[in-house]
Amino acid sequence: MGQIRDTLACLEKDYVKGRTRIVEEAVKKELGVDLSASYLGLRLRNPLVIAPGPLSQSLRQIERAARAGYGGMVLKSVIGEDKNGNASMRMLRTRPTFVRWVEDEEGNPVYHWNGGLDLRNLSDYLKFAEKAFRLGRDLGFPLVASFLCHLPKERDEEWKVDEWEFTVRKLCEAASVMYEDEPIVMEIDFCPFLKREKLAVDEETVLRWYREAPELVKEAASIARVVPKVLNLDFGLDFQVEIVKAAERCGVDGVVIANRFFTRYSDPRTEEEYFTAHGGKELRLVNQRQISEVKKTLDISVSATGGTYTGRHVHEYLQLGAENVQALTYIMRKGFEASFRDLMFNRENGLIVSVI
Repeated sequence: MGQIRDTLACLEKDYVKGRTRIVEEAVKKELGVDLSASYLGLRLRNPLVIAPGPLSQSLRQIERAARAGYGGMVLKSVIGEDKNGNASMRMLRTRPTFVRWVEDEEGNPVYHWNGGLDLRNLSDYLKFAEKAFRLGRDLGFPLVASFLCHLPKERDEEWKVDEWEFTVRKLCEAASVMYEDEPIVMEIDFCPFLKREKLAVDEETVLRWYREAPELVKEAASIARVVPKVLNLDFGLDFQVEIVKAAERCGVDGVVIANRFFTRYSDPRTEEEYFTAHGGKELRLVNQRQISEVKKTLDISVSATGGTYTGRHVHEYLQLGAENVQALTYIMRKGFEASFRDLMFNRENGLIVSVI
């Protein structure tokens, strides 16, 4: 182990000095470890993926993440529209009025805010997306689209199919510059703020979303590979697994497990209470349990996310059967380069030492 740590130290120095452009090649050569991963056929140089959010909404961020060494990125989620600009989920284009950093029980940073999905209308977002996928192609850096369109509030409410069709087709057009004729990976972002809007409250309605929304995407674009993000709700582990089963029965290509909690948080320092999307250690343990349960009965691709602060956390998710792992909060706190360096090279808890 001492020799391995010495090799890691040398690799890290090379990374910091910019001499190791492709970390994975050096790791394979020096340590015999293959760090490559995938996302439904997208080849990733490693399993570290930037999750959709504040770090995936500009071209500069894409370039920094690629040059830092991450395996890929999911673009910040856009609210869909029909061809006339109508957006049923417009309420999720919410500019935050507060941002808080708190800590979980391990001392890890947890990000609280009351915002929502991307603030741009679809037309403006597509201008960004077209440039983003072109940049991803040029950098050899895989990008994934993420979006949300109309969701029925009641069990018998009809879908606004025009929103789904128009948005999916436009996103596929934007992504085609990178994917060419290959299937296009698209996440449906069932975001935690659906609870804030009193939408994700009925079990059967939620299951209907996961059964029927992916079908709308496939009907709009047969080239799409559909990956819904699983909501963390209050109905127990069995229901969380039932969400995935509902999605799997309708032919999804994979799932993301799982989004943050939306819950009441009590700040132990100030005793202030507020509702927020919440992550940290608790989220990681819950999501790992969900993946474990899902993999017992379903052969389905999983992109894992939640509470990832070390390379060892990444490895834990991979051992449970995840294809890749999406991270965000830790990277927001430390920065693209410093977080990648720690996630990959840390001699105690880094990804490389964890897989050896």
